[in-house]
Amino acid sequence: MKNVVLKFLAFLLVFFPLYSKTSAEKIWNSLSEIEKISQIFLVNVEGNEIFHPVEFLEDGTAVVPGGIILFSYNIGNSKNQLKDYIFSINSFYKKNKSPLPFIAVDQEGGEVNRLKKITSHLPSEKKISENYTLKEAKSIYSNQAIQMKELGITMNLAPVAEAEIESNKVFLGTRTFGGVPNSVAYSMICVRAYEENGIASVAKHFPGNANSDPHTGSVEITLSPSEVFKSFIFPFALVLKSNPSCVLVSHAKINSLDENPACMSSFWIKEILQSYLGFKGLVLSDDVFMGALSDSPPEQVAANAIISGVDVIMLSEKKFLSVAKSLLNLAANDKFFANRLCAAEKKVLDFKLEKGIIKIEEN
Repeated sequence: MKNVVLKFLAFLLVFFPLYSKTSAEKIWNSLSEIEKISQIFLVNVEGNEIFHPVEFLEDGTAVVPGGIILFSYNIGNSKNQLKDYIFSINSFYKKNKSPLPFIAVDQEGGEVNRLKKITSHLPSEKKISENYTLKEAKSIYSNQAIQMKELGITMNLAPVAEAEIESNKVFLGTRTFGGVPNSVAYSMICVRAYEENGIASVAKHFPGNANSDPHTGSVEITLSPSEVFKSFIFPFALVLKSNPSCVLVSHAKINSLDENPACMSSFWIKEILQSYLGFKGLVLSDDVFMGALSDSPPEQVAANAIISGVDVIMLSEKKFLSVAKSLLNLAANDKFFANRLCAAEKKVLDFKLEKGIIKIEEN
């Protein structure tokens, strides 16, 4: 009888977690329109000692994003300095009665290593796969996650889960674990290490990249549909089985399947990532100020991304209010867009509740 009860309780926890959808709904209902839409932005901030907002409404109310991404100049020179800075961020949000933000960082290892002054040595993904067993790799990433958690970081924009092929190897360099077998095995290990130690992982950059750099210009993948499936979709399908909290969508165009950049493509996000691959977590855009999207203003990119299924818009700039107001104006005249915007806002709040970043009693 005892075993039956335990199995029933386990069933309830799987299908009815300790937080509920109504919790996110209650928090969402308590927020102003600008506080609601702020949840969908992942934005960089100023300083590395004391947090100060940079945007305000006409009445002087500070406007702060739902997520904060820390760059190298935000990190400071010591563990204590970074901890104090993140503490100041959370303190400001609490004082402002805003839902606490998720704190993200790009900590891939190797060349992309924001915490190299703060945490233990983290080799590039390529060096990890070439020099360490899967067990050793999990220990390395788990150690990083523990250190990140202690600092107050809640999300890592890693791993780069793209497999290396001829048409992307120049751009990815050492940022990938290698070909399909290594990429899948080590990406899954990396995701589990972070997730099991309280850090939300972000598998990127779905569906893939080419050898051109999206920071400076457009990216076009010229592979056939069958090659895309073999080199990009199949590996990501396996990596998603390790349950990353988030997937970051690239700006690449794959003209053999869809003419739009992936981050503005309902085909790639709704049809492939969510319906075909079954991903239910947060969908992040890559930075909308990258050169790959320079033909369109960020307001238009953000709107098209939200319509296509993106939940979180990343902006490397420190200001997002003009984009937020543009989206609110669009929502006021477009019921479909308004509903999609609400769904994204609530999904971010669900994520924060699930990760323990916010609690229902705090709001």
